Amino acid sequence: MKKLLVVIFVLAMVTMTWAGWNHAETVFEFSGVDSGLVGGTGSISGEWFESYSPHGVVVDANGRIWVAIHYGNGPDQSGSPEFVGYNHNDGIADDTCHFVPLYCFNADGSHASFSPITIFELPGGAMDTLYSESKDNGSGKGISLDNDGNILYSAWTSVYRFDYQTGACLGKYTPSVMGSITEAVQDPVTNLIYFAKVGAGNPIYLLDEDLGYIANAVEANNQINRTIAVKTDENGTDLYTGSTWNGSGVHHWFSEDAEFNQFVKVDTLGNFDEYVTSDSTYTNVKLWVESLDWTPDGKLLVGSIRTLWGGPLGSMWHIIDPETGEYVESIGTPGPDPADDFNLQAPPFAGAVNGPRGGFFTDANTLYTVDFYMNTLDKWTWAENAVDNDVVVLDKFSLKQNFPNPFNPTTVIPFVIEKDADVKLTVYDVLGNEVQTLVNSRVSRGSHQIRFDASNMATGVYIYRLETEGQTLSRKMMFMK
Repeated sequence: MKKLLVVIFVLAMVTMTWAGWNHAETVFEFSGVDSGLVGGTGSISGEWFESYSPHGVVVDANGRIWVAIHYGNGPDQSGSPEFVGYNHNDGIADDTCHFVPLYCFNADGSHASFSPITIFELPGGAMDTLYSESKDNGSGKGISLDNDGNILYSAWTSVYRFDYQTGACLGKYTPSVMGSITEAVQDPVTNLIYFAKVGAGNPIYLLDEDLGYIANAVEANNQINRTIAVKTDENGTDLYTGSTWNGSGVHHWFSEDAEFNQFVKVDTLGNFDEYVTSDSTYTNVKLWVESLDWTPDGKLLVGSIRTLWGGPLGSMWHIIDPETGEYVESIGTPGPDPADDFNLQAPPFAGAVNGPRGGFFTDANTLYTVDFYMNTLDKWTWAENAVDNDVVVLDKFSLKQNFPNPFNPTTVIPFVIEKDADVKLTVYDVLGNEVQTLVNSRVSRGSHQIRFDASNMATGVYIYRLETEGQTLSRKMMFMK
């Protein structure tokens, strides 16, 4: 066994590739070196925008990156007669406004010619403005591409469509009962558009392709929800919504005919009956979902709320197969999460995640994500491994790849057993020395997740081994400080 471990280690160090999604770069640090793109005196025609907390990202057909920004504090337009200020919190009108622009960046990081979008003409000739004190917009809540590649942008309580080529506004819809909304998404099959009210007990709206209201797809969603995804096949339409607070996973809704029949909730995804650490066992561990986006192969990319609130599965991206409910993998490593620091200002290390709020795949190997609390836009790339990292299955049990991997300092090791059994899960170094026994007891049938903390260990490759009923499975993982 010791000899085999050394061979694996040498192979890994030579190839320097690890299966899964790896952090490629932080494209923008909106609170750091790139703050001038969204704020700072003289950054944009001498004006001051100070925008922060990204809340969605897409990449258009020209390769330009569009970012929805949640907050904006400039420039001050106090006393301007064209503005009627409105405070979303207390509803009191005043005459002060601050732009909350929609941003579009070229591939070289510069602004597109029409960015930032603040004041624009609506179809029909009326003027509109994106500003924080607006009664029906301000505060970016999400962004997606429609079926023509144009931009669907949620701003507070309104859905806008912008031409991705020119930045011109192509349409707007505002519900009669106002309030914070999710991103709007268009079904690629039916062309119907969906978005939802954020608060619990609020509807999910159904619009036609021209942003005309059709009906409520759901009268009252009982979860606080910031996100939505949709797909249609020959059986009907599936909707997926998040559960931001308190988390209860990804909620799955279904309708056989979305235009005429309301959706009913059929199940939830992304929850675990049991989550085991070296010293504790947690039951009913559930994802607190902040964002949902489709992967190129039809799976769901799930952004989970920060660990401060969402627990051991928080502050990460997760991929789940909606057809089977299977957990596929995770992306990123939870970053620092101090209770008194809601805005971290800058990533503490490459690949750190704290507030995932939207992802976009440009192809099967490239992913862009935004982080609400670290104020970053990150790029991730897929890497193959010389050693197969697919799920290892042997008879009646399976050992899956740990996530995140590489990790710092904690990771989760998933395994499945199909009947109650005596199980031993052990971690070894590359010389075959036992580092820690994580499980050595009778374990009930089903899926299990074991947390491993390497805080007091050296950077390097480690092997974890699962033994039950005379059978053994092993996999490797990488700890990087």
